[in-house]
Amino acid sequence: MLQRVLAGLCRLEGVNQAMLIDDSGQLLASVGEEGVMPPFEDAVEMIHVAQETGDALGLGQVYEVWCESKKRMIIDVAAPNRIVVLSGDGGRLARWRHALDRDRRILATTPRM
Repeated sequence: MLQRVLAGLCRLEGVNQAMLIDDSGQLLASVGEEGVMPPFEDAVEMIHVAQETGDALGLGQVYEVWCESKKRMIIDVAAPNRIVVLSGDGGRLARWRHALDRDRRILATTPRM
């Protein structure tokens, strides 16, 4: 089920990789282009920097990070122990976000594989 949901997210315009990471930074699942490593380290570093910044400034918890440039990435905390990362080139981040909302319950509750 998890692989099917992640594969569905990869069908969105511009999405090349869909990953599920746990709260300790371990990659639980990934779907993307064959032979291409997912930007896992970049996503984990971005999560840590966002959390440290939120803590340092007293802003509270991080629920979502949007990165927009030539390469794009959305990091979404679906549950306290489930972080979804979509990355790619182009596409509309708002559509990516909407798709994540649609699949949030499945992504947050699917057991580890």
